[in-house]
Amino acid sequence: MTFPLLFKIYKSKKRLKPDDTYKTKTQLAAEIITELQEIGLKFELVLADSLYGESDTFLSVLNQYKTPFIVAIRSNHAVWMPAKERLRFNKWKEFKRIFTNGTREERYMREIIFGRRRNWRYWQITTDITKLPENFTWYVMTNYNYLKIGIYNLVFNG
Repeated sequence: MTFPLLFKIYKSKKRLKPDDTYKTKTQLAAEIITELQEIGLKFELVLADSLYGESDTFLSVLNQYKTPFIVAIRSNHAVWMPAKERLRFNKWKEFKRIFTNGTREERYMREIIFGRRRNWRYWQITTDITKLPENFTWYVMTNYNYLKIGIYNLVFNG
């Protein structure tokens, strides 16, 4: 059972009343995390889609509270690297994706390293390593210490 501890209502600019202040979904999510942290709630891990994974506002709040996260990012996500560093891809690792109905599917993942490893790590996940089909290839970014468990075990088998 899922039960919200706190929620905020998102209103598009068209639906705002004269006294309302417009806030994006990521601003509202950052406010919720801040409020929950201030009352003492600690997060073991935050999972979010690419809307939040591409938001500096959201990620800076997670960083501020040293909150572990795994977020989706777009395939064209940019990372600044010093001129002498290079982009590397680790070898693919196979894993079984277990669905809620019990069926399993083979998936593959590899780490993408922008220059040298940093606190934030990047992963590519797909169903087909030769074709990398657009609708079946995902990218994630994390600050979670995946060495404790293994990110693919945590996300896909846990």
